[in-house]
Amino acid sequence: MTAVIAKAAELNNNLGEVQKAIKACASTKCRLKKQPGRADYQTLMTACLQEEQLLKNVKSYLAQEPKKTVMHLDADDISAMSYDEIVRAIRSVQSKKTHTKWSDDCERDEDGNFIPGSGPAYKEACRIEQMLIDRKLELKPNAAGFSKASLRELIDTLRVCSDLDVTTCLDRIEAFINGGETE
Repeated sequence: MTAVIAKAAELNNNLGEVQKAIKACASTKCRLKKQPGRADYQTLMTACLQEEQLLKNVKSYLAQEPKKTVMHLDADDISAMSYDEIVRAIRSVQSKKTHTKWSDDCERDEDGNFIPGSGPAYKEACRIEQMLIDRKLELKPNAAGFSKASLRELIDTLRVCSDLDVTTCLDRIEAFINGGETE
């Protein structure tokens, strides 16, 4: 625990700095995995894995409150979530619905067969999913409805038309964002 506290102090007790350090450590680990023939591979990989585990412990130490699982979200939690968090939560709750649809706590018909989707966990997942979908519709970003491929196509078009001035380029970008096509 003293190592965790010392590392947290080294990183100024800043969760953002800890996450950056974890990413840097993961990057180092990834580079090392591509070099298994190094003489010091085992030593470096062991040190990297220990550092990564220490940083993960620091992250959990600095986290103010444990993150709620999707099945324990309430309306206040959902209203505080960002659009991206809501999209991830919807996927998670849909997965939970899939796993609980045929669970043992489902009701049975007169023949003793399961009635799919009749269990309390499934019903709760449906309720939470509906709250998440409603919140997603409220937060839907205006201009984020296009893909990276579309943006890349727009950039390529603008590069080809190097004789365009800034005003024309901005007009084309606005037309693209508003759903218009580029020439």
